[in-house]
Amino acid sequence: MSIEMTKDEAIQMMNRCKQEILSLRGVIARLEPKADAYDNLVRVLRLLPQQSVGMGEDMVWILDKRIRELEPKNQAVE
Repeated sequence: MSIEMTKDEAIQMMNRCKQEILSLRGVIARLEPKADAYDNLVRVLRLLPQQSVGMGEDMVWILDKRIRELEPKNQAVE
């Protein structure tokens, strides 16, 4: 049994990861108003110290880029 992953297997895995991330982004979008309301309530009541918000890498963009690099190029020469 080979431990190495083929390009097709890598592309399939990255597409599944991409779809999962996009699905979770939808869940986050639906929950964001509730989280914002909670954060505002906490700030008004001064229950917790405020935390800084940082930005991370966009994994969907990285996965899409890697998929494009690994997929065979369409070289239809006529």
